[in-house]
Parts: sequence; structure tokens; C-alpha cells
Amino acid sequence: MEVHHVAVAGTGMMGPGIAAIFALAGRRATVVSRTPEGAARGVGTARSLIEQLAANDLADPDQAKEAAARLDASTDPEAAARAAQLFVESIPEDLAVKQAFFTRLDKAAPDTILCSNTSGISITAIAAKASRPERILTTHFWNPPYLMPLVEVIMGERTSRQIADGVVELLRTCGKVPVLVRKDRPGQLGNRIQHAMIRECVNIVQEGIATAEDVDLAVMTGVGLRFPAYGVFEHADLVGLDLVKAVQDYVLPDLGTVQGAGRLHNEKVARGELGAKTGRGFLDWTPQQAQEVRARRDAFLIQFLRWEKAR
Repeated sequence: MEVHHVAVAGTGMMGPGIAAIFALAGRRATVVSRTPEGAARGVGTARSLIEQLAANDLADPDQAKEAAARLDASTDPEAAARAAQLFVESIPEDLAVKQAFFTRLDKAAPDTILCSNTSGISITAIAAKASRPERILTTHFWNPPYLMPLVEVIMGERTSRQIADGVVELLRTCGKVPVLVRKDRPGQLGNRIQHAMIRECVNIVQEGIATAEDVDLAVMTGVGLRFPAYGVFEHADLVGLDLVKAVQDYVLPDLGTVQGAGRLHNEKVARGELGAKTGRGFLDWTPQQAQEVRARRDAFLIQFLRWEKAR
């Protein structure tokens, strides 16, 4: 798949990071926003992320300068889509808004591959009003996209497998770790796994088995610490499927199976305890604490990527 120019719509926490990835991989990257100020801010953010990667030995300084020069801005999504071979949408998570946006791009740029960065909305539904749904798919970059290796490539019901395979290979050339999700299901792949875990963690706190703080410690210093080194099925096979079966037969009947969010989760939302943005969720937060946790996350990811690069 020949892709020399990529357009990225959205200047929040995802769009500039995605643009930075493609610019570092040698592609021209256009950041699209509704206003000139927003587009310029998105380009500035993308350049600062590229500088951060270079400062941490995750990008060659000369290549980083060249990548920064490959970034530009636009307020015209249709024109940007026509000029690019690939367009990545990272606008608010609203089905009607995304449908309308993709319908516009579909009409304006009949030859461009159109991707959504949605973390959960059905790509089949997003493409429902487009005349060429075979070239529409999801590329779900994990946050922060310039650091997280994973990108989920999700096929809609009418997505071309050839196009999906081409996007997977493109992402690989950009240094990402793409996985192909062959069925468009709620939660895609990663979020199905993640939210199954969150549901049980909430259930543990709700049942009084452990505190939220101790659940987080158990994840960070136990199961979560191993998974960068090996996967779920590698673990199961190494332990032995007979032992895994014995544990599951004993444990799974006692796990939470509520459909939807659990009682404790719903009660907190009803009280306005929404997490870091309101100062209280399962934990208490100050703005400084939230910033420190994000910084700790990013520092860990940078160290992990530097280790991976050095291997």
C-alpha cells in the first residue's frame, strides 16, 4: 500500500500523537481542525511530542527535525482527504457526528482510505451511510498514541480484507504493533479484555474483598507486571491448561457477572464521583496527583520502549 500523505482530524489528546507517528515514519501528515488556531495548536503539539521522543533516544534527532517539517495544518477536511491516501478521524465519540463526517469524506475523496480512531463505536455503523464502506475501517491507537505500540485495526462488515491487511502493514512500517480484529464487536479487542478486568475489580471492592488501593497494587505488582513479557495464552500454556481449568472451575462461578456497570460503579456516577476530573472516584484526586500518575505512566512507557529498542 503506497501511502505518502496522511491526514488526521482532531487536535485533542489523540490526533497530534497520531500525526507525529506518521511524520516520523516519513509521511507528510496534515492535522485537520475546525479553526486555524486549533490546527496550528495540533501541529505544535505533534512537534513537541516528536521532540520528546528524540530527547529520550526514541527518535533520531535529524529524523525528528525532518518529521517536524513534514507536518502541516488544514481547516478543510474534504480537501485534506482528497490530498491524502489515508485519513484518520479522531473527533468526539458521537455516532451521528462521525457518520456525518465520514459521509462528507466519502463523497469528497472516493479513493482515500478512511479510518476512525473510535475506541468503541461500531465502524459498521459509522460507515452505514457511506457509498464505499469497503475502504472504511477503525484504526484504534491506544493512548498515548506516540508511546503505546498497539493499534487495533477493526474491519466493518463490508471492509475490504485487502485494504485492512494493507493498513496493518503500513502501521508496522511506522513502528507500531497492529492487530487485526476480524469482527466488529462492542469493545473491539483490547477494551473487551480491559473492561472485563475493570468489572471484576469493581466487584472485588463492592464485595469488600479488598480496597481500590490494594486492587491497584495487586494488578501493578502482580499480573500486570508479567504481561509485558508474555501474553495470556502463553501464560496459560506454560502453566498447563489442566491447572488453568481447575482454577477456573473453582473461581469463575464466584466472579461478578452483572450485565452493564456494577452497583458501586453506578452509585458513584450518580453522586458525581467521576474520577480525577471531579476529584473523587474510586480514589481521591487532586489535579497534581492526576498529572503525576500520567507522568509516571509515560515515564514507564518511555523506559520500556528504550529497553525494547536496545534489545
